Amino acid sequence: MAEDEPVVTRAWRHLERPVRILVYLLIALTLVMLFHQSEYLVVHLFDVLLLFVFAAIIALLLTPVIDRMERLSVFKGRRVFAVVLLYVVIIGLIAGLIALVTPALIGQAKQLPALESRAIAFVRFLQDAIDSAGIPLKLSLPSGASGISTAVLGSVLGILTGTLGTLINVLLVVVISIYLLVEGRQLIASMRKLFVGREDVYDFTLLAVGTTVGQYARGQLVMSLVMGTYTGVAMTVIGVPYAVVLGILTFFLEFLPLIGAPIGMGLAVLIALVFKGPLIGLLALIAAVGGHAIEAYILGPRVTGSATRIHPLVAMAALLIGAELGGILGALFGVPVAALLNVLLGAVYRARRGEEAPLSASASGRVHAATLPRLSEEISEAAEESPIEDKPVPHTAGER
Repeated sequence: MAEDEPVVTRAWRHLERPVRILVYLLIALTLVMLFHQSEYLVVHLFDVLLLFVFAAIIALLLTPVIDRMERLSVFKGRRVFAVVLLYVVIIGLIAGLIALVTPALIGQAKQLPALESRAIAFVRFLQDAIDSAGIPLKLSLPSGASGISTAVLGSVLGILTGTLGTLINVLLVVVISIYLLVEGRQLIASMRKLFVGREDVYDFTLLAVGTTVGQYARGQLVMSLVMGTYTGVAMTVIGVPYAVVLGILTFFLEFLPLIGAPIGMGLAVLIALVFKGPLIGLLALIAAVGGHAIEAYILGPRVTGSATRIHPLVAMAALLIGAELGGILGALFGVPVAALLNVLLGAVYRARRGEEAPLSASASGRVHAATLPRLSEEISEAAEESPIEDKPVPHTAGER
């Protein structure tokens, strides 16, 4: 019936395949646009979720303090008053610390022009040594109108421009954490009703998350305070410039497990070497190595060891994977997420073996991090309980 087909239809038949391809391309472009729009939405929703995560961590840290305050007759039945009073005390302590640190920062900032010439001389000395060794490397340092002080002031101005947004986020985190401290338990009890028939799984997951993350966060906070104070005091005694800044920087870097404190102390040694010479640099190196030894062999195992209970290589892998996937935030949460997965997978492994995963092994009924099941420990215990039995050695014909 091709002769009866209209002439117009036959004329457009050769365009059918290109039109179909064009339609598929339009569908693909639409999907790409939707993906980008959803990515934009997910990123902004993640920023909001992150505020709640930090607020929840703060609530986990402060809940034991509020519970102890409520045992006093003054705060009994007045949880809101206890929470507000605790925040007033914390903010007052932070304000007092800032007031104590500010004069030292101002005094050290006045030394910046004198230190600039020393830094330039040190870089020139390094450049001469590199040139004499025949290494094709050129070092550069701002000089003249665009000196170090100008660069530092520009960085400070850049930081100040983002201060308003940071303060707003901090205020939101504080407000959310107050709500969680006051009504967190009621919220958890309400959400429990959504898991009908799975209440035990909900309880275990919540307790595992709260116990592991809470103890890890408390341990990291203690480590940050100790190492930040140690670095600031040690570098002040030695005479390293900007010791207060180095202490504050070490406090924040300590939240990056395994690598944070060495980076902060390495910066202290570098500043001491550049601005004060080899002797002060050597003393700073001795102080840094001593601080790292105290952290790695004394404080670390006692403070955070019971919270993570994972191999250092696993912690390093979690840190690197988190940093690769999420940058600084990924590095911050990499180790606690790995520790939490170790607990949850340990419970799954124990359940598959037909055993119960108790929430606590203590007589008081309280949950401790040490009593939670962990995958690595469960596998080791299973291997010890079922050793390979000795098989009988077959006899040869001559031995019969």
